Amino acid sequence: MSSTPERSIDHAKEGRAVQFASIEEAFVRYGTPVGNLELLRNIARGVNASAVVGFRTYFKLERSAGGPALEVHDGYTTGFRSETDAERLAGDRPRWPSRRFRGAWGITHYETRERPLADRAKKRASAAPRVASGPAAPRSGATEPREGQICMSCFMQMPLTGVCPNCG
Repeated sequence: MSSTPERSIDHAKEGRAVQFASIEEAFVRYGTPVGNLELLRNIARGVNASAVVGFRTYFKLERSAGGPALEVHDGYTTGFRSETDAERLAGDRPRWPSRRFRGAWGITHYETRERPLADRAKKRASAAPRVASGPAAPRSGATEPREGQICMSCFMQMPLTGVCPNCG
């Protein structure tokens, strides 16, 4: 990886690429959860990454031997050449076919950071006045949290409505 980082990180916000000195520097810039650091370090070693290049919402691990770079997004990485490539580099992480290029695969990270949009929705919900509308519904005995499915277009968790807020 490059030994001379470009410190003008604002370029990534403007859409221009920024080269980072290390994967750790990219983690800080993008707020990637620390629980994913060892996974992505291992992947970077496995492809002998020659550079870590940041863009507006993701960063890439450039392969030193050529071929497609791996795109590291919040919650997932795409650009593996095959399912075998994904398994070899990411171990037992969940794998899925990616639409990035023909034959591409992606993996799901251990952790996803909290989305700012979700924070705003939570604040609005907590600020709304509570109105009693009759007797409370009986609670089920389930203690597991209810979660929506994963959107197969953007790979973010959907609300229980089943409609992805990112893709519609």
